[in-house]
Amino acid sequence: KQEEEFYICLHSLRYYDEILFYHEGGVDVGDVDAKAERLQIPTGVELTTGMVTEKLLGKVPMGKQANLASFVLSLYKFYK
Repeated sequence: KQEEEFYICLHSLRYYDEILFYHEGGVDVGDVDAKAERLQIPTGVELTTGMVTEKLLGKVPMGKQANLASFVLSLYKFYK
C-alpha cells in the first residue's frame, strides 16, 4: 500500500543540503516538490534526529518516528 511506503530525496545545493520527505511514497508519489516536507541543513550544521522528527515526520505515526528518524540520520551521514 502506498500509505505504508515513504519517499525520501537528499540533494546538495551551494550553501545547504536538503532532505525532501513524503509520508506516502511508492511508485505513484506524484509531484514531490508540491507534497514533500523539506529540511534544509546549512553547511557546517550537524543534523540531529530531533531536527528530522520535527521538520519531516509530523505525518508519520508516532510508533514509527524514532526508527525512521534514526534511519534518515544514518542515510544522511552516509550521503555526506
